[in-house]
Amino acid sequence: MGKRIMCTLFALLMVITSEGNNGFLQITVHIPGENKGLIQLLVFDSAAGFPDQPKKAVRSKSAPVDAGKAIFLFSGLKEGFYAASAFHDADEDGVMRKSIFGMPKDAYGFSNDARKPFSIPSFTNASFFHSKGGSSVEFTLKSP
Repeated sequence: MGKRIMCTLFALLMVITSEGNNGFLQITVHIPGENKGLIQLLVFDSAAGFPDQPKKAVRSKSAPVDAGKAIFLFSGLKEGFYAASAFHDADEDGVMRKSIFGMPKDAYGFSNDARKPFSIPSFTNASFFHSKGGSSVEFTLKSP
């Protein structure tokens, strides 16, 4: 039985490491002082749809907030430029709360901690390079 488990683990490891021959992308989203709710994250490989159109994102995921942060791990992404957007989904309904004027009520943020006064940052300002060897990105959500 031990040999069978080892063969299965080896096969699984081969699948994981050969998936597109690309390393993992780890994104850590910080939200200081929070320990509840979810972080909703979108990852884009172009400006199309950035930052808030899930259907145009190459990856989307939610994760629980734990000790002021949420960690996301993705595999199978090609080497290239990406940008991420996220918001704190305190009520866990999957929707960003907005004022009647369309302004966010939930904490939100973008990779590179990109910000523009009274506007969303461009894909270029929020973009980072993901290498085939793997990448790690961190950013912090800020209250509106």
